[in-house]
Amino acid sequence: MKKRCIRIQGEKNRIIKIARNKKKRKHKKYDPNRKYRLNLPTSKKNSIKLPKVLNVLVENNFLSKPTIKNKIINIHIPREFCLIRNSNISLQVLKEINYSFTMTSIEKIFFDYSDCEVLGLDASVITDVIVLDGLKYREKLKIPYKLNGNFPKTPDAIQVFINSGLLKHLEISKNDSDPLVERLDPFTKNNSSLELTNNVIKYYQNCLRRNGYELTSKGIDKFNNLVGEITDNMTIHCGNNGSWFVSGHFAQDKNQNIGKGTLTFISFGNSIYESLKETTTSDKIKRKLIQRTKQQKPFFEFGIWNEESSWTVFALQYKISRLNNPNDKDRGTGTIKFIKNFSILGKSIQNDKPLMAILSGKTHILFNGKYKIINKVIRGNEVPVIAFNKENDISKKPDKDVVKINDNKFPGTVITTEFYVDSKYLKLIKEGDNVEQ
Repeated sequence: MKKRCIRIQGEKNRIIKIARNKKKRKHKKYDPNRKYRLNLPTSKKNSIKLPKVLNVLVENNFLSKPTIKNKIINIHIPREFCLIRNSNISLQVLKEINYSFTMTSIEKIFFDYSDCEVLGLDASVITDVIVLDGLKYREKLKIPYKLNGNFPKTPDAIQVFINSGLLKHLEISKNDSDPLVERLDPFTKNNSSLELTNNVIKYYQNCLRRNGYELTSKGIDKFNNLVGEITDNMTIHCGNNGSWFVSGHFAQDKNQNIGKGTLTFISFGNSIYESLKETTTSDKIKRKLIQRTKQQKPFFEFGIWNEESSWTVFALQYKISRLNNPNDKDRGTGTIKFIKNFSILGKSIQNDKPLMAILSGKTHILFNGKYKIINKVIRGNEVPVIAFNKENDISKKPDKDVVKINDNKFPGTVITTEFYVDSKYLKLIKEGDNVEQ
């Protein structure tokens, strides 16, 4: 009987101690210098939904484990953190960043930009979307989290970082008055395609005005249609759970004679290839895609050319859209006209050429001026074609230097263009009306 009383008393003391410690923890303030042990119960973690973008990324396994030491992750940003120039390595880093926010045991992340010389707006915006969504997720879980880092290596990269990058979106940088910079912020309250189309036109118009030029009413209508189709496509094709963003960064040189801008469209969700495989794709386009695969299959080569990359290139061609129908004659023409217009307008008097890239799934397509959009007569109709080979033959395999298959897959589509605004050059082409209508 005595032993039983001792056991009961011991259990009672243990319960009182647990309650006392729980009360202390409840009223204790978080000490940022203390090492916390984070063992979040699975039930609590599962009860809180991931934010929309993080959810899409996790569902698509857009995760890669970085080096972890003492619950601290160091993200090393590469020399070129840019989806135009260095897409595969940049995607690998973005996967590590996403992993950092989905693992609840991580207490701190350090962004090491010390080697970064080229900071692409596309990679920067995706980083910012992941970070902001990740912070929201950690806040809901009530898990403290610290972010630290350093600055990029070059003045141009620092300018993007401060004015349009992570510092800006974390509201650490309050630099709204840089006289040489024009911005298009991706984080707007209303993500309607109409509003963002208008914002893109306004952004580009402001870029032109800085160099003494502007779009005419006719030019505004043209770009409205081109940009409108791209934003509509992003809304429709990214899927029901998808999200999309548009961002722009423009900087003049110190003499304000010429400016260089970037415009990037980013959708998280279905890739172009996945979108074409949807049941809602029109029967006409399905037949064309089946025929395309049969025609291209002998050229398929592991890591070089496959059905996904073949369909993605094919989707860029004139009037190839999964929603193509007789009642919408212009559907499937916007992307190719957008490319053509920026290839004309985006040059400089020194013959600096604009760069453009499309990244969708594992397929990366670079528009660097090596291959141009050329009109060809097909079944009696003259249509624009870009096949990325010397023959400009869509039935043949493209140049592997401009159409590549990445090891890493991006769940969605990124369209980025880097362009110049040079008033002297624009004056030369103004009278020629070389813009595709």
